[in-house]
Amino acid sequence: MISGFQISARDIYGVMPLLILAGTGLVVLMWDAFEKVPTRIPLLLTVLGALAAGATGIINIENTGRVFNGMILNNGYSNFYSALFSVAVVIAVLLAERYLKDEEVLIGEYSALTLFAACGMIMLASGNDLIVTFLGLETMSIAFYVLAGLFRRRQESNEAALKYFLLGAFSTGFFLYGIALLYGSFGTTNLDGITAALSIPAKSASVLASPMFWMGMGMLIVGFAFKVAAFPFHQWAPDVYEGAPTVVTGFMSTAGKAGAFGALVLIVNIAMAPMTGNPAALNKMQTLIGVLALASMFYGNITALSQMNIKRMLAYSSIAHAGYMLLGVAAMSQAGATSVTLYLTVYTFMQMGAFGVVGLLEKQGGVGLNLSDYAGLGRRKPVLAFVMSIMMLSLTGIPPFGGFFAKYYLFTAAIQSGLTGYAILGMIATLISVYFYLRVMVVMYFRDAEEPALQVSGGGGIALSTTGNISAWAALAIATIGISVLGLLPMILTNLAKTFYLH
Repeated sequence: MISGFQISARDIYGVMPLLILAGTGLVVLMWDAFEKVPTRIPLLLTVLGALAAGATGIINIENTGRVFNGMILNNGYSNFYSALFSVAVVIAVLLAERYLKDEEVLIGEYSALTLFAACGMIMLASGNDLIVTFLGLETMSIAFYVLAGLFRRRQESNEAALKYFLLGAFSTGFFLYGIALLYGSFGTTNLDGITAALSIPAKSASVLASPMFWMGMGMLIVGFAFKVAAFPFHQWAPDVYEGAPTVVTGFMSTAGKAGAFGALVLIVNIAMAPMTGNPAALNKMQTLIGVLALASMFYGNITALSQMNIKRMLAYSSIAHAGYMLLGVAAMSQAGATSVTLYLTVYTFMQMGAFGVVGLLEKQGGVGLNLSDYAGLGRRKPVLAFVMSIMMLSLTGIPPFGGFFAKYYLFTAAIQSGLTGYAILGMIATLISVYFYLRVMVVMYFRDAEEPALQVSGGGGIALSTTGNISAWAALAIATIGISVLGLLPMILTNLAKTFYLH
């Protein structure tokens, strides 16, 4: 007992997914350190631990409380995101097994860091206090800094880690200064306390007219914009995504983005929901985030048009997808928050699936990442080409895949909140993306390979047999089934997500 605060069994149970992932990470780390001959046990432990954490989150999804003296949420929102991050960990480690083995990197190192990064993500999506949000952001970021430099013998991997670390540390300063200014505005860093203050007309009018509040929100959004790679805070993303190991890039660009958006929705759409009663302040907030969203959408999609490296193309497209989700945040409504949750779920499946295919086709040393290397893939590797096509169609937003309904709900939420102009411009930005996504399919099915760049490899490459890559095929199956089910039955998630914002 410290200063009147006592940890109870309810507190422990409320953060069980976090504890399971953290405990599994420690076990995997110790096992990897002491085993003399590399085995698949770290992989199995990671998958089992992530599945247990995800199952715990689903079991607790109907909870509606707060734990640890109101600093951490234990409700449907936090538990859903815990389950999502756990699924992302499973896909990430299954995709990585053969990829890391070919690069002579132990799966235990990668698995432990992935689990610790997921712990930070859970703290982000369940933090009911800005201090917890900061701790989660740094826990996730530190794990990503190390993961980006996992290939220690590759210069581009080292450069990616250093660039990410330096710019990440710089953005942290903005984030912390924003928290300090918001504390000065509200007298608390607790999200429930912020909501209560904004619910009092006199207090709300005073705070929302204060330059300190808007400076604090601006700096907080800058910190989040860096983590989700939104324009103009995206400079690190293309180089880091290209230089980092492909499986790390897939996990970083999806689950990492989901963690940051989970926290941003908590703060802007939920904690500051009473702001909708002040039209002037609401318009200012919507403009601030909406302009950021449009800039990200157009910059990401237009720049991706000229990319010939598949990882850089997906990196720039991820900037555009951050813009789509920022548009849902800008809606400042329950519908906007629900649409962001749906989009993050679908985006995790389709982006990790795309990077999974890239990782399977990549040869040792980072060879085989040019778009021209995919020529004729539809004949040589029809199953992989089919999976990649599904991912590209979903990323484009073509029905009946999950990406279509995810974009539909985002634009609908924006229109319902009076952001019709932003929604129309967002649709135009989406049309631009059709070219570079479908170009991948055209290259795979309608162009002949100049040389067997991505043929089955013996030495130096990744063998694409089902038996040799059963883990990776299982991960791709999870991603493909996920976006197909969410495309055909999106109401499963939307109806569930709507209940999150009632508590």
